Amino acid sequence: MVYHHYPKLGVVCDTSDHFILAFRADRGPRPDVDEFRPLVSDALTPVRVSLMSADAGYDSEPNHRFAREEHCIRTIIPPKHGRPTDKPATGHYLRLMQTRFDREAYRNRVQVETVMSMIKRRQGSHVRGRSYWSQCRDLRLMALTHNIMILLPRWVFYRAGRESFQIKGSRRLSFP
Repeated sequence: MVYHHYPKLGVVCDTSDHFILAFRADRGPRPDVDEFRPLVSDALTPVRVSLMSADAGYDSEPNHRFAREEHCIRTIIPPKHGRPTDKPATGHYLRLMQTRFDREAYRNRVQVETVMSMIKRRQGSHVRGRSYWSQCRDLRLMALTHNIMILLPRWVFYRAGRESFQIKGSRRLSFP
């Protein structure tokens, strides 16, 4: 079997305004589960997060424990990782996801797919870089450009009488 490597972008975004709070550029195929901690740590630098939804690739007991116990973030990750079974999960948070999964709160996770679609529609669905480092650089630039495209209209059209605005109500950004 031959594996084809492809550029891979992992993001944490605000579901209300599609602003990317943290991103990691890498090359796939590889599991998502080990990207969770760095992404959460990077996202907590500019803002405070109280609820985080993620897809099943990030599901693991250490990831739940990291977010919930160390950072007080309620995680909603579907318990579908691994082989299907009817047995209850062994970890406390994995069992919690099996028994009390909040489908209503998880529905906001589709906004991440919207962000990825916005990036692909506005900037293209491929990167030009050939090497690993140039592909990662291209992905980082795409994420930053996406954020600028969100912030620029707010700065241009909503600046009358205001010198700053808030994102998620926790950190104030000022513009000249």
